[in-house]
Amino acid sequence: MLLTFCKYQVTTMDVAESIQTGNWIALFTYMGFSFFAGFVIGYATRTFLKFVFFISGTILILLFALQYADLIHVKWEAFENVYNGLIAWISPHLGGLKGFITANLSSAAMASLGLFWGFRRKS
Repeated sequence: MLLTFCKYQVTTMDVAESIQTGNWIALFTYMGFSFFAGFVIGYATRTFLKFVFFISGTILILLFALQYADLIHVKWEAFENVYNGLIAWISPHLGGLKGFITANLSSAAMASLGLFWGFRRKS
């Protein structure tokens, strides 16, 4: 679409074409703040979880290897108790996060879409 104002020509792109050219600001402007907040939260969560899973996996593999070589004895029951305590502590807080998002963001649907898109984005 080409618009003409006086002697200046202004060109406009549709949102899909703008995103394909790498103009993410057009997407955030079009989708709104809720989408942007959801996207940032999703991207940060994804990055954090990748880091935590990598470190946890490395530690567990190291513990398995050391126990297999009979260099240490691991009390797996203690790990299970810590894990169960963590799950019991975090479960009520996740419900509070959901309530916060739906109450404070103007468009919870757009925030959810942004969260999904930020979480699935490939690095």
